[in-house]
Formats: sequence, structure tokens, C-alpha cells
Amino acid sequence: MVFRGGGPTKYLLLAMIIIIPYLMTLYTRETVLTYVKSLVIYGLVFLTVLISLRAVISTYPYRGFGVSTSLFNTTLVVFIDLLITLAVHKFIVGFGALSSVLPLSAMMMALRGLEHNGKTLRKYIVYPIYTLPGVLIIQYVSYVLVGTVSIIKYLALDSVFYLFSFLFIYYVIFKFESSYGGIDILKLFSSYLYAALFEYPEPFERELSRKATTRDVKVHLFMLRDGNSTSAVTIPELHAGPIAKVGGGYLISDLVSELGRYVKSVVYLHGIGSHELDPATRVDVRKVVKAVASKVRDFLGNNSDDDHVCVGKPPIQIEGRGYRVTHVPLCSKSLVIVSRLIKSSDDIPLNVYEELRRRVKLDWDDVIIIDAQNYYSDDNTWDENDLRELSSILSKIGELEEQRLNIKSCIVHTPKYVFGPIQFEIGDNGLITWCLEINGKRVLLVIFDGNNLKRELADAIIGEFRKDFDIIEVLTTDNHQYTGIARFTRSRGYRVVGDLISHDLIMRHIRRSVKQCINGLSDVSIHYYPIIINDVRVIGNSFNEMVRAAELGVADWKKHFATLIVLPILTMIVLGIIFGIL
Repeated sequence: MVFRGGGPTKYLLLAMIIIIPYLMTLYTRETVLTYVKSLVIYGLVFLTVLISLRAVISTYPYRGFGVSTSLFNTTLVVFIDLLITLAVHKFIVGFGALSSVLPLSAMMMALRGLEHNGKTLRKYIVYPIYTLPGVLIIQYVSYVLVGTVSIIKYLALDSVFYLFSFLFIYYVIFKFESSYGGIDILKLFSSYLYAALFEYPEPFERELSRKATTRDVKVHLFMLRDGNSTSAVTIPELHAGPIAKVGGGYLISDLVSELGRYVKSVVYLHGIGSHELDPATRVDVRKVVKAVASKVRDFLGNNSDDDHVCVGKPPIQIEGRGYRVTHVPLCSKSLVIVSRLIKSSDDIPLNVYEELRRRVKLDWDDVIIIDAQNYYSDDNTWDENDLRELSSILSKIGELEEQRLNIKSCIVHTPKYVFGPIQFEIGDNGLITWCLEINGKRVLLVIFDGNNLKRELADAIIGEFRKDFDIIEVLTTDNHQYTGIARFTRSRGYRVVGDLISHDLIMRHIRRSVKQCINGLSDVSIHYYPIIINDVRVIGNSFNEMVRAAELGVADWKKHFATLIVLPILTMIVLGIIFGIL
């Protein structure tokens, strides 16, 4: 809300700006003309803050940017004027203008941070000076229209207050350098704001590339061929982030769009890894997409042998206290789908995957771990209890005996547009319903192209189709197509599937696609190809470091609120008393 002009809060702030001055005129028995003059002054406060914010950004502003921030600052000025009016029994307008100096300076610092090239943040100490012209204009107009406080007293107040403001902003800079990561994090956060607020990704990609690491990336590709059509199943060992329109945020949409030119259906599944495996730029995404598409074309251009014997471990689903693990064999390779039942099902970090490999005796070359990403909660941590339980379940899968498999399959694609013309929960690949029959056992995989899922929706899907299938799992792709961009998101930074889209609408389309799936089951040949793409830039820990810095900042909100809001207000009041204004 602070950075963008959306949400109902702005209407509440606007109402306060209109109503409070009227109450002040009633209290001091001023005329309606004085009330109108006060609205002019507060309108000027709004405009000066808005213009100041938009003047410092390095690209054309997104249309809603700064509105709520300016309304908040104006409301703060009105509220301070109200308190002073009640205390001195005189109609005071514009005195509170100084309250916007520190919050506005901090926002300017954040927005200009992407241009910082030095070794220290000390240059930001002078940023309060950039607010001085606006403050002087407001105070002068207040003096001309209302005249309660003389211009000389205003100038004396400003001179001393701005000296104190340098100390306050120095504290903010000190905290950023000592606790939050310093210049590197500021530049990263500042460039992120441009991507999130203005959909201008170049600075953020540039910063991510600067700190990126290079690695060889594997993409697991399955080609499924029945008598009439061919489908592709892809599991990149990459993470489709960090946010929309940046780097890996294009991964799923670009991959699905390209492969969709050659095959009937494309299934994308979320493999191992978290933000440390985000492709740094769209160039890296295109490199991956090009390699996978080339292999698909090679497969379609060759007469592959469809009569090979399919051998693998049988399908099974094992549920514990905190985990549900689903084993789906695709001949010799096994899809092992991990759902978390208590904590948030939200990425399997590389270090967790490596620890599982160390603890569990499995033929890991034939096991592909899939993160179901199907339950959202505030806790997505991993601890010893998690590793112990998941290791125990995976060990049971390792004990399964291989057998000859007869696999029937049908994949039904439901396009995203059926869920509404304007929705930011389901990405370009819509809904995939994948039915398999493996040695007589029926398996249903419902795959949303989205970033996580409402728990009650997943449970409803599993409950409804339990009678028709032996094994059911609901997944999302962890698509960041609508993640982190202001106009797409809500407070958590993204919308999970089922947040706003009607669950009844979703269930209606799933029922239809499941019926098609069951009717369309047919024998399928499965071909597996591991694709290695060399020298892909991934962002490593840089995005996680920025997120951790933001979390520390939120944890310190009381200190920042005191430094940027409370202490400046107290300073204004004390100085107002000293200079005889109050």
C-alpha cells in the first residue's frame, strides 16, 4: 500500500484529509473560507510529496505510483495540525509539513539506490535537503492563506529541525550498513522496486547478473507418445523466479509456448531448488528453452523405438504426519512428488535435497524429486524432524521391487482463459489433468500453472476423486508469472490458486477434464532424455539475502517508526515551544 495507489485504504486517508480540517474549524470557530483554504494547503502537501517522489525515479512512473504514499504523508500532516490545534486552541495549518521529511527522504534513498557506485551510503545524509523546497512552499502558502504562524518562526524552526533530521537519517544509513547488507543490498532492493512498481526489469536483472553464479543445469524431459499424439513432460532443475518479468519469471511461459509448437500438451513440473536456482536473465531462460526445444524436434524427427520393455517400481502413495509422498513410475525413471501437510509446501532447497541424498539409500540417478507446491502457510522452514520423516518415507520407496509396467496415459489441457479474463493466479499453461493407469492402478495428477494453492481447494479435489482413483495428487508449477509485481499482487507478494477464482468454477473444469481423461486413457510409450545446458547464470543467494534483509527491517519496524516518525514529531513540538510557535 505504501508504494502503490491501490486498495481501500487510500479512500479512508482521503476522507480523513477532508473531515479533520472541518472538525478543526468547528473547534476553533473559524469560517468556511478558512476550511477551504486549509484544503488548498493540504492539497499542496499531497502534490509536493507526489511530485518529489516521481521526480527521483529513473523511469516513467507506473500510473498509480506515489498516490497512497502522498495521501499517507498528507494525513500525517493533518493529524499533527489537529493535535496542535487542540492543544493551543488556535487553527494551525501546515505546521506538520516537517513530519514528511524523514519518511520521504528514506523513500528517495530507496528509489535512487540503484545508481549508487561508491563504497559508503553516507551521501544519503543530505537527502532531507531535497524535501526543503516543498516544505518551504507549503509553509509560505500557509502563512499567506491562514497566517497563524509567522514566516520568521517557520524559518527558525526549519533551520534547527533539518540539523536534527541529518542525525535521524544517519541512524537509518548506519542500520542499513551494519545490519542489512549495505550498498549491495540497497542497490538490489532499489532495482527490485523498479521491477515491482514500474515493471521495468532491466536494473534488477543487471544487479542479479552481477552477483550470479554459473552452473550446468539439467532438464528432465519425457516424451509420451500414444497412437495419435505426442506430449512432453519437463522438469528443469531450476526455479521459476525470482519475480514476474525478471529472469526465471519467464521460464514456464517461454518453455510451454515454445514446446507447444511441436507437441499436443506440455506438462511442467517443479523440481528441486529454490531462489538460488533462479535464472538471472531472460537470456539464460532462452538458452534453456532452446536446448529443450532442440531435443523435442530431434525426437519428433526420428522414428524412435516404441516397443521397448517398460520396467520400474509400482506406483504408491505414502502419507505420514507432515508429509505425503507419491511415487509415479515412468518406466525406469520415478517421479517422487513431495507434499508437506503442516508446513508450507514451498520449494525443496538444494541443501535439503543434498542431505536427503546422503541419508536415503535410493537409486538417485533414476529418482526425480518433484515439489508439489500445493499448500500455503507462513512456515516453510526445514528442520531435523522434517528431514527424518521425509527420509523414512523415501526409504520405503527404495524398498519397492521392480516389475514390468503397463502404462496408459491421457493428458488434458484446460486453457487459462476459462478461469476469467482478468485473474492473476493461473499462468499461461492453465490447468493440466494427467491420468495414468499403471498395472491396473489409476493415478490422477491435477497440475495448476500457479504459485501455490489454497489448502481447502487441494483437499476438495482429492476428496472428490478418491472414489475413482487409487492415487491422487494436486500440484502447482510454482510459476512466478504474476509474483512480486504491484498490480498483480496482494500483501504476500502473489496470489495462490483459489484466492479469488471461484472454487466452484475450478471444480467444474476439473470434473470435465477428468471425465475426458478417463475416456481417453490409452497405451503410451515413454522416452526419457536428460538435457544438460552448460553455463547458465543463476542468482545464487543474492535474492534470498535481499529477502532476509527485508525481514530484518520488518522486525525492526518499531525502531524505524520511532526514528522516521515519532522522534521528528517530538522534535517539531519541542522546537515549536522553544520558538514560541505553540
